[in-house]
Amino acid sequence: MAEHIETDTVVVGLGAMGAQALWQLARSGVDAVGVEQYSPGHSRGSSHGESRIIRTAYLEGAEYVPFVHAAWRAWADLEEASGSCLVLRTGALVLGAPGSAAVAGTLTAAGHHGLAHSRLSGQELAERFPQHAVRPGEEGVFEEEGGVVLPEAAITTALRLARAAGAEVLTGTRVTRIEPDPDRPRVLAGDTEIRARRVVVTAGAWLPQLLPDAMAPVRMRVERRVLGWFRTTQDPSPHAGGPVFARDEPDGTTWYGFPSLDGRTVKIGIHAEAPGSGDRPGAQWGEPVDPDAGPREPDGADARRLAELAAGLRGVEELPERMAPCMYTMTPDEHFVIGLRRDLPGLVLAGGFSGHGYKFASAVGEALSDLARHGRTDLPIGMFDPHRWD
Repeated sequence: MAEHIETDTVVVGLGAMGAQALWQLARSGVDAVGVEQYSPGHSRGSSHGESRIIRTAYLEGAEYVPFVHAAWRAWADLEEASGSCLVLRTGALVLGAPGSAAVAGTLTAAGHHGLAHSRLSGQELAERFPQHAVRPGEEGVFEEEGGVVLPEAAITTALRLARAAGAEVLTGTRVTRIEPDPDRPRVLAGDTEIRARRVVVTAGAWLPQLLPDAMAPVRMRVERRVLGWFRTTQDPSPHAGGPVFARDEPDGTTWYGFPSLDGRTVKIGIHAEAPGSGDRPGAQWGEPVDPDAGPREPDGADARRLAELAAGLRGVEELPERMAPCMYTMTPDEHFVIGLRRDLPGLVLAGGFSGHGYKFASAVGEALSDLARHGRTDLPIGMFDPHRWD
């Protein structure tokens, strides 16, 4: 016999954003149910990999900075409520040629918002951050207000607090259908039917297939990415205690990395390949992914591509010790989707976060809670309007 649940709000998908939304709803006294098809903190989506970067002088656009500030405050709130350390302050470094997208974007954001930062010459970079092999003509921008968010720990912590505040969490339960309705939208999850006043949809790569007709104007794409961990070769390692970083290559590739969090490896990943890099033999960084099948496992071509970039680091092995795939779910303009759609009454949407979204998860959860409860939020999410492509 099918189970029937009546509640105020359902959260579909308990990854980065959904876990935070469920906690914010539950702590506000809302009767809420969260539904997750896998186990919390799983590696089947886009919320795994042990570490995520948080930066304040935001190279992707100065308009993000107020939302970063909100995220910092909300992360601190979660840490205080849980007694857990979820954000490591390491500082953040951006490297590249003068005028490169990463360097110029960071300087613009810092200047527009009056953020403290240091602009470093190539010589200053080499002296201050010897873990980086600096090319002639490169420069850097360093800010103290940056660091590492621990993604799996943040998800499980938020869900633990949500449960403690009264939320019900259904795991190993796949949502097969969401029916919008202005009064009581419906969610079908396995043998369970859930009726609610509002449904928050934070399904990541599964969002377009759960709402295919309504999400067609957004044209989200799901792409494969690979993370690589490189063994350090020096003791003490120059990567111990260093800043997180993003680096623009001369060909336009943007990649990023972390200090050694485990004392033995350094993690790097590619955010965006150079234009035309799809012609590179074995390069499949933007290949489409069916989220149900998941991204294919890393191979030798992935290892060699990561190794080309890791040559810009000192004190690491030539090839990665291990690799892991993940999915990027991206909108056409690579900005997020957060808000309400007129053709989806009763639903609150959040998606398209891959590449630079995890740092905002704490603030996104707060915004989604506001939208579910009141239909509006004071947080700066106007640029993420789901109707901007209509």
